[in-house]
Amino acid sequence: MTPALEPCELSVIVGSLDAAGTIGECLSSLVESCVGLDAEILVVDASEDDSARVARSFPAVRVISLPAGTLVPALWGAGLREARGRVVAFTIAQCLVEAGWARALLEGIGGGAVGVGGRLAVRPGTGATGRATFYLRYSAWLAIADGPAPEIAGDNAAYDHQTLRSVRDAAGGPFWEVEAHARFRTLGRTLVVHPGARAWFTDETPLGTMAARRFAHGRHSGAFRVQSGIRTRWQMVFGAPLVPLVLLARVGRRVARAPGHVPGFVSSLGAFLVLASAWAAGEAIGGFTAGSKMREALRAA
Repeated sequence: MTPALEPCELSVIVGSLDAAGTIGECLSSLVESCVGLDAEILVVDASEDDSARVARSFPAVRVISLPAGTLVPALWGAGLREARGRVVAFTIAQCLVEAGWARALLEGIGGGAVGVGGRLAVRPGTGATGRATFYLRYSAWLAIADGPAPEIAGDNAAYDHQTLRSVRDAAGGPFWEVEAHARFRTLGRTLVVHPGARAWFTDETPLGTMAARRFAHGRHSGAFRVQSGIRTRWQMVFGAPLVPLVLLARVGRRVARAPGHVPGFVSSLGAFLVLASAWAAGEAIGGFTAGSKMREALRAA
C-alpha cells in the first residue's frame, strides 16, 4: 500500500483542457507564487494535445490524467479528492497568476473567510474567442470591490478545505463553485475578494470547441435551476431564445462601466453571441431533461 502523503498548507488544483499553448506559463506563474510556502500543485488534465507532457516537465507538479474532454468541474473534483492542503485553490491552465497570489489567498482564509477570490483580467493579445469567453464568464468581476462578496470566480479562488468538504456530496463528484457558494450562504459563511489574488486569462480554444463546452455547462446550469426550484422546466425552455440577448445586455452594461474593455468586447461580439446561444440551448435542454426525470421519479414513488 502506498503511504498517505503528509498534509500541507495549500493545494493548487489546475484544470487542464487542451491548453498546451498556455499551461507552461500558467505553471511557471504558480510555481513562482508558491515559493517558500508548504504547497502542492496538482494538474488534472483531460487534453488531446500536449498539455500533460508540458505539465510533467515541471518537477514540482503532480499530474492526474482523466479521459479527454472531461469538463473542468470534474477535473477540479478529481483534484479535490487528492488534495492535501488545509486550503485548496482552483484555477485553470488558461490563467496566469501574479507573484503574490498564493499568499493573498492564504491571508484571506486566515482572516476568517470560507472562500477567497481575486480579480480576473483578459491578457492583451487574446483572440476573439478567448475574449468572448472571458466576457461571458467573468464580466461580473470587472469592477468588483475588495472585501465581502456574494460570489467569487471559481477559476481564481481558494477555500477552507474542511468547510468545503462539509458542503459537498459525500461521493465527491465534480466541483461546481456556484452550488458550493449557495450552501456557504445558508451557513452564514463569508466569501471575500482579495486585491492581491489577481490573475490574467487567455485562451486559444477554437470557437466550435468552446461552444460545445458552453453547451455542456449550460445543461448542468439548467438542470440545477429546475431541481433547485429556481425556474420551472417550461420557463427554461421558453425563455431560452431570449437568453443570448439578456446576456449581451448584461455584459454590455458591465463593460460600459469599464471603458478600457469596450474595444475588446465589441470586436468579439460575433463569438460572444455564438457562445451565449450555445449556453442558452444547453440550459433549455438541461432544464427540460431535469423536469422529465423529476416527473418519472414522482410517478415511481
